[in-house]
Amino acid sequence: MKLKNILIGIGLITSLQGVQSCIDDRGNYSYISNEELLPVTISGFEDTTVIIRSTLNITPVLENMDDESRYIHLWYAAPSVTAGFTPQRDTLSLEKDLSFEVTYESGTYNLVYELRDPKLDIYVRKQVLMTVQSDVSTGWYVMKEENGETDIDYISMDGKKIENLITASGQERLKGKPVKMAYQSSRYTPVIQNPDGTTTRLNNKRAFHVFSDQDIKIFNADNMALFYNYEDYFYEVPEVCKPENCGMYSTDFYAINAGKVYSIYGMSPNSGMLGYAKPGLYEVHPDMVMGTYGVMLFDTKTSTFYNTSSSGSSMNLFPEDSEGGISPTNMDVDMIRMLVRKEGNPSTAFAVMKNKNKDEHYVFDMSYSMASYPIVDIDTVPAHCEMPETKVMGTSLYASCIYYSKKEADGDVLKVYKNVKIDNRESELKRFPGEEIVYIVNATSRYGAPADEVFNHLVVLTNSATGWKLYRFNVIGQTPEIETEPAFVYSGKGTAGYVMLRN
Repeated sequence: MKLKNILIGIGLITSLQGVQSCIDDRGNYSYISNEELLPVTISGFEDTTVIIRSTLNITPVLENMDDESRYIHLWYAAPSVTAGFTPQRDTLSLEKDLSFEVTYESGTYNLVYELRDPKLDIYVRKQVLMTVQSDVSTGWYVMKEENGETDIDYISMDGKKIENLITASGQERLKGKPVKMAYQSSRYTPVIQNPDGTTTRLNNKRAFHVFSDQDIKIFNADNMALFYNYEDYFYEVPEVCKPENCGMYSTDFYAINAGKVYSIYGMSPNSGMLGYAKPGLYEVHPDMVMGTYGVMLFDTKTSTFYNTSSSGSSMNLFPEDSEGGISPTNMDVDMIRMLVRKEGNPSTAFAVMKNKNKDEHYVFDMSYSMASYPIVDIDTVPAHCEMPETKVMGTSLYASCIYYSKKEADGDVLKVYKNVKIDNRESELKRFPGEEIVYIVNATSRYGAPADEVFNHLVVLTNSATGWKLYRFNVIGQTPEIETEPAFVYSGKGTAGYVMLRN
């Protein structure tokens, strides 16, 4: 028995040695590496930075190439930062030479060129880092109308202009005339429909909310790709399409359509769509004042000041004045304009009001901070003053005044109303022969800008038979006065209606 077991053990050892020798035995076969089969080397391009809407042209240098016709070429790109998700590869070309019109949003991408031998199913590749930068960023965005449609012209801070951002990006213009646009610098999270019917929520995007009097579109602020049309922008599409105002404060967004108030609360996950209108039988004036705690509005039906927040579901009354001041509810005045002076905590504004019972106008000095009484002071406008009867007004960030335009036979005149108790409150600042003033705003450089980029300008947008013009006048100190010779003048085609500074 012991002898039998010994013989079996020897047999097993011998068998295993045979198997091992078969595995290790390479015999007389010849093994050729991929490098020997495909000795081609790729050079001629390295890490690169490209601008959106430019064309990237690359001709790779291929060395040790024998018969070029036997190979196939592939260029593709994929995001280099994927936040844990599998990167999606985008094929750019199947030709040797790459000619790629850059439409990506800003960011970094792995750019890959692959040369493959399909017969042997082997390939060589070269990968570089492609940094994409937007060609629109800090600068002036002029909304203008041509042939009943709205587009945007962009002027960078060094004066370079890109006309028709919307159509130049392959998108459709908005129907109607310009109303307003707002820039959202982060935290926009639209939900995009995929070709297979599924949806994807995008994260931390930059967006332009663009409103005309007949349409709304939301664009990617990097490459002008469309996020939403009007029909997709609301959870419940309003029966009446009448966009009237929009604005960003911090991460919150507010909109007015047909007198109803909508909002997006930016501090919680959302779809980037407008929720249901704040409930009530109100119809607010298009002007609004945003601040830390929400937005202040005026109901034209009841002549009442209201406030609401981005996360709130109600229109809230302001408290009465504890010292017996005029009530902000059911007032005997109609609003002409509510002009923002400063947004924050508190936010300040001038409200130009008209008495319902007699020919008398007032300037309400307003302060909006949470739910405190909002009226700081009321001043009666002298009867001979022109300011309350004009359509175009703007305020100063520092001086107590209202800029306005007056129409005359040879063109509009820029004037200023000083909100101080003096006899001669109105004065002329600048004439614009042959031009119509359509928008006035006091704009300043961003906080922390280099000394050579700091400015405090009164910006005046005009139209004429030849197109639009944008003037930037230096404001003299913290006074209402300006230097009458403009520091900068830009011009373009079409009929302008609004200008936005993206700082």
